Amino acid sequence: MPDQEIDLQGLPKQVSPPDHWQERSACYGLDPEVFFPTTEEEAGLALSYCGVCPVKAVCLAWALQNGERYGVWGGTTEQQRRRLIRHVA
Repeated sequence: MPDQEIDLQGLPKQVSPPDHWQERSACYGLDPEVFFPTTEEEAGLALSYCGVCPVKAVCLAWALQNGERYGVWGGTTEQQRRRLIRHVA
């Protein structure tokens, strides 16, 4: 799965907790299991929801700022976020 270009500088600096924005997310009310795939290859369905999500950048900023290690957040998989963090470090 190729990494998309992510503008880390463009992400929100101050992010409120998910309970402030999750009701506007494309994944709101869906089965959480979809967003915790066991392999990168199984993440496609979750990533498709993220692709049309109005709070995708906020979600990704939250995940990065809070060290979310598991699941799909803000259109990224666990491995993609690890690579982003290594790239910035």
